[in-house]
Amino acid sequence: MSSILWVLFSLLSAVFLTVKDVSLKKSTSRLSATQSTAVMLFILCPICLSTIFTLEKVDYDVELVVMMLSAATLDAMAMTFYLLALRKGSLAKVVPLLCFVPVFQLVLNFVFYNEAPSLFGAIGIISAIFFILYGESASLTNLIKDRAVNSMLCVALLWSLSSIIHKDGSSQIGAVNWTAHICLVMFLYYSSFLFRIRVSTLSLSDFSSLIVPALAHLLTLLTFYQAASIGNVAFVSSLRRFSTVFSILIGWYKYNETVTNRLCISIFGLIASALTITLFG
Repeated sequence: MSSILWVLFSLLSAVFLTVKDVSLKKSTSRLSATQSTAVMLFILCPICLSTIFTLEKVDYDVELVVMMLSAATLDAMAMTFYLLALRKGSLAKVVPLLCFVPVFQLVLNFVFYNEAPSLFGAIGIISAIFFILYGESASLTNLIKDRAVNSMLCVALLWSLSSIIHKDGSSQIGAVNWTAHICLVMFLYYSSFLFRIRVSTLSLSDFSSLIVPALAHLLTLLTFYQAASIGNVAFVSSLRRFSTVFSILIGWYKYNETVTNRLCISIFGLIASALTITLFG
């Protein structure tokens, strides 16, 4: 039963991540990336606070607090980079770069734990890099100069660092409680940006357009943490990458984004590379 549940939660996380991508892409908010992030987290505060006071009380210790602060710090940085990537680039171009999460996980395991990847893991890493370059017409200059690409690669790196912390934390206090705590800590980090917003320059649409992505953000985190707490975090991350396909199809259908044959090959090549690393790396 648990094997079925983590697959279900992983796919739900992919769906909610797609909703977040699409709703942020069409958001009419004129706020900066950091200000938009602060508003989204502010919207979630009442839900998170009521959750923490309703559920069983958490026994805080130094280790748990450090885990929360570390995971929230990484995710807080990733959230801004994520919004920057969506605003600067098309869904079809930047979302597939999240397939680099398992690639970075393998590299980090080698750097910090001296765990060398298997032959298939190495093949997955090399093929992922190849398909990224192929999608960019083999131009490193395009990659280096593209702020959207660089921002999403930062997201992939930060998420690969935080994913293991999330697995441990959600296993200790439960996915719902862990999600609420992480969102609140992230809000504390961003609260200063919220207070700097001039009320006179804002309209209701600046906030209302961020309600759906905020709720989608909460749900994609909740389902991801729940899946990671009962399943292999690398497998969960790979299944979550199906959001790439969903987002690209919506971007093509709803926003008339161009999806070339070269880009399609690059996208599915990246997904195959991520699955190869997860299953055989």
